[in-house]
Amino acid sequence: MKRPWKNRLIVKFFLSYLVVVSLLFVLFYLYAGAIVKNSYVSSLSKKLEEEARIATRLLPTGLEGEALDKICRDLGRELGARFTVIALDGKVQGDSDEPSVTMENHATRPEVLETLSKGAGRSIRYSTTVRYEMLYQAILQQEKGRIARISVPLHSVEEAVGSIRRAIFAGLLLVSGLGLLLSFLFSRAFGRRVTVMAQFSQKVSQGSFPNEPIPAKGEDELSILEKNLNEMSRSIQEKIKGIVAEKEKVNSILRGMTEGVLVVDTQGKVILLNQNAQKMFALPPSQSFQGASLMEISRHPEMKKLLQEVLACDCSKECFTKEISLDEGKWFGVNAVSLRDGDEKPLGYILVFHDITELKRLEMVRADFVANVSHELRTPLTAIRGYTETLLRNPPADPGEAEQFLGIIQRHSERLGRLIDDLLTLSDLESGKIQLEKGKLQTADLIGRVLEIFQDQAGKKNITLLRSVDADLPLIIGDSDRLQQLLINLIDNALKYTPSGGRIEVAARLVSLNNHQPPMVEIAVADTGCGIAEKDLPRLTERFYRVDKARSRELGGTGLGLAIVKHIVQVHGGFLKIGSQIQKGTTVRVFLPSAGQKRVEKLLSLQPF
Repeated sequence: MKRPWKNRLIVKFFLSYLVVVSLLFVLFYLYAGAIVKNSYVSSLSKKLEEEARIATRLLPTGLEGEALDKICRDLGRELGARFTVIALDGKVQGDSDEPSVTMENHATRPEVLETLSKGAGRSIRYSTTVRYEMLYQAILQQEKGRIARISVPLHSVEEAVGSIRRAIFAGLLLVSGLGLLLSFLFSRAFGRRVTVMAQFSQKVSQGSFPNEPIPAKGEDELSILEKNLNEMSRSIQEKIKGIVAEKEKVNSILRGMTEGVLVVDTQGKVILLNQNAQKMFALPPSQSFQGASLMEISRHPEMKKLLQEVLACDCSKECFTKEISLDEGKWFGVNAVSLRDGDEKPLGYILVFHDITELKRLEMVRADFVANVSHELRTPLTAIRGYTETLLRNPPADPGEAEQFLGIIQRHSERLGRLIDDLLTLSDLESGKIQLEKGKLQTADLIGRVLEIFQDQAGKKNITLLRSVDADLPLIIGDSDRLQQLLINLIDNALKYTPSGGRIEVAARLVSLNNHQPPMVEIAVADTGCGIAEKDLPRLTERFYRVDKARSRELGGTGLGLAIVKHIVQVHGGFLKIGSQIQKGTTVRVFLPSAGQKRVEKLLSLQPF
């Protein structure tokens, strides 16, 4: 517990009481001493005046000098005081202590002057004759023409007054001590209550609300203050809980939003940035950007232009909307509204970023798809229509030439049919309309049946077909027809782009992906063809995307083969990887879930060779 004298409040209160009590003590002591002395002197003066009146009646008239000095000595001994007789002109006629003839004229003495004017006089002064302070009391005998004066030394008065002062001092000391003790006890009790309130308010100001309220007793002002502090703490706690709840709601909303939310002030400084906005702009999640400039979020010129337009826009009347393109092909749709306080004063702006990169990509894919479909359909249709019109309007005389035209029409119609079949297949795969008839399949049998289809075609092109299947390879679960279609498309592409004397290898093995998932069966189709540039690899599975468009059409490709392969793999719960090097060949790897849980000890690399 904190010691009382270390409590500043107690010390201040106690020192204040001490100063007041000490001042009162000194003033009362001095004042009381002066009052007592004056009262005692006044009482003594009256007594001396009465004694002087009585004594003057005993004094004979007409005497002075030594005879009168003797009478004065006798009276002085009886009265216990000095007795002096003075003529009206100030001449000393008789004195009890000194020979009158040797004494100086007393006409200028204060008590003599006062007596001559008022009939009686008193003074306290230092006597040059007896050499100590005396009280002089004189009366006038007008009928006898003289002044009788009695004087006593004041040391007796001082002794009496000193004893009284000592008594007063002891009493004042006792009363002051009790007063200071009471003030100390009061200050300590007061200080404890104030200290409790100070500690309570400090905890509240720091956001740490005490479990127990301040005990309030009585109805004084401190009790009212204690009750008010308790009520204030409860009210603040409830308001903080409400604010925290609202903040958590806002944070939950911001976290749950797929859009990026950015709040800036009127100077373009960041006030708030949600997690999705940080992800959109590739910002470190642990770093705080509050107070940062919007240009620190992104230095792209479009962001600077956007900020200028938002700050210049009156977003209170209408929502600001714009689409911007940033680095790496990212597109964002931006909506901005003004942020205002309760007095409608502008505080800043709320910017909501919608990532429309995928939408833009899909729009581009759709536009490319429409253009590609139109182009792919137009080419065979134009050929069919042209040769048909020729046969109808100007039939050739030579039957062989007519047969040649019909062959061309048939070839283009077959191409058109393949294109439509592939489009329907791709549409069914994307929409999920195709119902897979899944079963347990031997990978070696599946690969063998497909390779048989291409034996003659590979032989004609002098291309070697190889098969490599690991022993004890687990079964795969899938639709046999669709998986054969997948392999047919891959091997057909490999044959088209592999020159004579080349090699195509279809390999199957069990691989572990090192991500705590069951091992998968990898089927790899590798050729030694011309290869594909690295920049074209990400787009190979897009519909109608061709690296060499002229050669692809020459070879009868529709541009949908790999797109179909990708969707067949996806509906089987697998994934696809393509690797290629120019003039060295291309490898397409298909990963499919296995029916068994057998693992291999050696982890195989998935990098293209």
